[in-house]
Amino acid sequence: MSSVFDFRPGEAATWRNARLASATGLLLCCAPLLVLTVGRWANAVLFLGALLALLQLARGDLPRARLAPQDRRWALLLVVAYLGPLASAAMAAALRRDGNVGQFDAPSRFLLAIPIFLFALRARWPVARMLGWVLPLALAIVLGYLQVLGYDHKWEEVGGPRRVTTFLVDPLVFGYFSLAFGLMALVWIRPGDWRDGRGRWGIAAGLIALGLGVYFSVRSGSRSGWLALPLVIGIWAHHHWGRRHRLAAVAVVAAVLLLPVAAYFLVPTVGSRVDEAIQDVVQYPWHGVLMHETSLGYRITFMRMAADLFASHPWAGIGDFSHMLPPAGAFSYASPAAIEFGFRSGFHNQVVTTAVRSGIGGALATLALLLVPLLVCARGLRAGSAPAARRDAMMGLAYCTCVVVTSISTEVVDLKFAASFYAVMTALFCGAVLGRRGAGEDAG
Repeated sequence: MSSVFDFRPGEAATWRNARLASATGLLLCCAPLLVLTVGRWANAVLFLGALLALLQLARGDLPRARLAPQDRRWALLLVVAYLGPLASAAMAAALRRDGNVGQFDAPSRFLLAIPIFLFALRARWPVARMLGWVLPLALAIVLGYLQVLGYDHKWEEVGGPRRVTTFLVDPLVFGYFSLAFGLMALVWIRPGDWRDGRGRWGIAAGLIALGLGVYFSVRSGSRSGWLALPLVIGIWAHHHWGRRHRLAAVAVVAAVLLLPVAAYFLVPTVGSRVDEAIQDVVQYPWHGVLMHETSLGYRITFMRMAADLFASHPWAGIGDFSHMLPPAGAFSYASPAAIEFGFRSGFHNQVVTTAVRSGIGGALATLALLLVPLLVCARGLRAGSAPAARRDAMMGLAYCTCVVVTSISTEVVDLKFAASFYAVMTALFCGAVLGRRGAGEDAG
C-alpha cells in the first residue's frame, strides 16, 4: 500500500502535467461554487475530478508524498473509511439476499474520493487559499439566484414563517450548507491579515460570507447545524488567541457561550425555533400517540421506530425502506402519518438511518466516514504542522464540524449529491493537510 502514496517515476512534472494538475485542483476547489444553484454540479465535479486524478496517478505525474509513519496510518485509515460504506452495504445486502443495485449508489461515490485524496496528498494544492475566495463567491451567487429566481414556495409552512431555499435542495440542506460555507470562510481569516492589502480584502470577503451564510441558514428555518456556529468560532478563536494566556482562553469561552444566548434574544427566528423545540419535547406524549406533526416530536418518534427496527435486524438491516410497506401494528406509539413519513424520508439521523438500512456494519462505517476526516483535520492544527497545513486543517475542521453536528438531526452522506460533495471536500482537506505536513511547507 505504501507504493500508492509514494510511487512516481521521476520527480519533476512537465509543464503540461503541471497545468493539468492546476486545472484539476481548481475544478475540485470549485465544488462549492454552484452546488446550491446548478443541478448535479457536485456529481459532475466528483466524477470529472476523480477521472483527472486517476489519469495523473496512473501516469506518475505527481510528486512523491513524504509521510511520517503516523501520518501514513491516518492516510490508510481514511482510505478504509471511504471503502466502509460500500463494503458494509454489500455485506448487509448479501445477508438479506437483496440484489437491489440502487442501495449502492451513494456509498459507491466514496470510492471516487480515494483518487482525489491521493491527488491532493501528492499535489499539495492550496485548498484553503482557493476556497477562501470560492466560498464568498458561492454565497454571493446564491444571493443573486434568490433575488432573480426567488425561492421554492413549496416548503412554506401553513401559518408559519417562510422557509427560504433554492429550487434544487430542501431547507435542511440549504441551511447547513450555507452555514458551513460562511464558517469556512470565516476561519480562513488569520491574525495579521489586516496588515496587507490582500489580507484586508480577504477579511472583508470572509466576514461578508459569514453574514450571508448565517442569514441564509436562519431564513431556511432549519435548526440543523446551528450548534456548529459557537463550536467552530470557539475553536477558531482559541487557536489564534485563546492559547496565548489563561485569561484569553476564559474570554474566548465566555464569548462563545454568549453567542447562542444573544442569537436567542436578538434574532426572532432563532428564538421562535428554540421555543418550538423546547415545547415539542415537553409536550411529547411518551405514553401515547403523537397525533399532530411537530418537528422534534416526529424526530423522537422516528428514533423509537428506528430502535425497534434495528433491534429486530441488527446485522443485515432491512435495506432500502423508502418504498417498503411498514409492518402492520408494529409501532403502537406512532400515528400512521408519522410511520409513513419516517419510512419515506428516513429517520432524520445519519447514523441511525444507516443502522436501520445496513445494520451494525453500516452504523460503524458511517461513524468512521464522519469522524476520521474530522480527526485528520484536528491533528493538522498541531503546533508542529506547517502554517499552510494548519490553515487547511482549520477550514477542514470547520466543514467537518458542521457536517457532524448536522448528522445528529438529518441525513448528510446518503443523499447522492450530498455524498458526492462530502467525498470531494473531505478528500481535498485531508489530502492537503497530510501532504503539507509531510512536505513541511511554510507558505500560507
